Order: sequence, then C-alpha cells, then structure tokens
Amino acid sequence: MLSRYIVLLVIASMSLGCGGSSSSGPGLPEGASEAIAEVREVILDASYGGSPLKSKSDLKHFESRFPKAAAAIESGEIEVVWGGTIRDGANPTPKVIAYEKAAATGEGWAVKDDGNISKVTSADISSMQK
Repeated sequence: MLSRYIVLLVIASMSLGCGGSSSSGPGLPEGASEAIAEVREVILDASYGGSPLKSKSDLKHFESRFPKAAAAIESGEIEVVWGGTIRDGANPTPKVIAYEKAAATGEGWAVKDDGNISKVTSADISSMQK
C-alpha cells in the first residue's frame, strides 16, 4: 500500500517538474521569447560541454533539441557573440553573449554570460561592440 503512494508521489512530482519546455529556466523574465530561452540552453550546453559555439555550423549539434533557437539564429532574428560562454560564479558585470536583433535598434531580450536573460537596449548593444 505504501509503495503505491510512493509511486503516485513520484509520478506527480515528475509531471510537475518535467514540463518539457526550455522557457521555464532560472532568470527567465515574463515576456521573453521561447527562442531566446532556447538560445540560452544551447549556449549553456555548449559551455558545459567544453566547446563554445564558434559559428553557425556548430548549431547542427543542437538543431533537433532546440529547433526554435537554431531557426532564430539562422534567420538572424537572434545574434550570437561567437565564442561566448555561460560562466559559473558571481559576475559583477555580466556581458551580453546573444541578443534579439530588435535590441540593436531599440529594445529586446539578451542572454548574458551569467546565464540570465534580461531586457537590453541599443545603447547596451553599442557599448558591447566597442
């Protein structure tokens, strides 16, 4: 009888914790797109895999798991700072490593090297490029 309750508890907790959506990660603000969330996941995977993204051709390893990220990067909707990684630990001045193209001329979402997704403006993107 106790084992039935344990099995039910395990199944219930799995259904709550395994939504299958990569848009529910830590630091994901309301309004951020699934594509930018997937881009963060791709960069995170590449960072911890020891091989940061160096060019669009590196995306082929992630296309099946993160199709929205791959499509957004391929189309230019999201720009990536090639070679950028997500780093562990405290970072007093996180740097932008990927951003929505709209941010270059106005405002949009960006992935920073501390793993957070935040809203940035064209001024942030311009200062990054100096």
